[in-house]
Amino acid sequence: MDPRTRIEELKGGYWMPVVLLTAGHLGLFAALKDRPRSAAEVAGELALATRAVEIVLLALVAEDLLLQREDGRFALHPEYAPYLLPDGDESVASIMEHHYHLLGRWIQLAEVVRSGKPVPRPESGRSPEQLRAFICGMRDIARRSTETVAAQVDLSSCRRLLDLGGGPGASSIVLCRHFPRLHCVVFDLPEVVPIAVEEIAAAGLSDRITTQPGDYLTDGPDGDLGDGFDCVFVSNIIHSLSLAATGRLLGKAMAALKPGGLLVIKDFFLADSRAEPAWAALFAVNMLIGTDEGMSYTWSEIEAIIRSHNGTGIERRELPPASGLLLARKA
Repeated sequence: MDPRTRIEELKGGYWMPVVLLTAGHLGLFAALKDRPRSAAEVAGELALATRAVEIVLLALVAEDLLLQREDGRFALHPEYAPYLLPDGDESVASIMEHHYHLLGRWIQLAEVVRSGKPVPRPESGRSPEQLRAFICGMRDIARRSTETVAAQVDLSSCRRLLDLGGGPGASSIVLCRHFPRLHCVVFDLPEVVPIAVEEIAAAGLSDRITTQPGDYLTDGPDGDLGDGFDCVFVSNIIHSLSLAATGRLLGKAMAALKPGGLLVIKDFFLADSRAEPAWAALFAVNMLIGTDEGMSYTWSEIEAIIRSHNGTGIERRELPPASGLLLARKA
């Protein structure tokens, strides 16, 4: 692709994502769940403008996300429906809703670059709806990515796992299904734990997965996180922290392990150049917008922290399509 064409594609690259995320936010996909419907029917149900709904639905047809029938009615494309509808094990509707909320923050990137500070959050914090979208969005991501972790990391000898910052418990649910002798503790903030309890109960794993409310930035390392774990799993956490805070967190994680226990860190790792892979470099911009000191870290930076806390046998593993794993043992 020549440079001019590439720039042309990049500059308008946000158009279709905004259409997709807005359609999900407004409930257009859910409105088509049971049967094909006209734009007027969808608009009437959702109290939207018919002309506007039709234009958006046609844009989704153009991308093959929806189908338009000969009578003019619209239907979900059967290959995409499991992902676009809000219910079901394959749904990505919650992470789409989280990205919808991110749109308003990304548009303020210029001011972030001027000030060096993230977009201010409301004093009241996230609304309950935004919190649920974020936590359940992490569930959408974790269900699939943890399947890949389970295929790469043998936890069959582990009995107790600490899922640090485990959010909705999705990773623990996947790991317990893969390793029948494993028991997990999901550690997260008090306002997050009730969502995890719901998800764990729905999965029928309340006898093997428990929850522990707390703040991993302030709790521990002298027992508040628990101890004697065979494995501590830290998934998609460190990018939200400064390097110093990451060091403190991983120190607590190592302290919670029994000797010889396994530390598993999943995140978006950068090469030493900090410019590749492209997704991790772009994700650092997301952290710039949303956190005080978070960013994507290099493999080398996190390995140095692990070694400083008596970690040995460090291994790097790629986790397609965009993540990586760092494994280490407590000496």
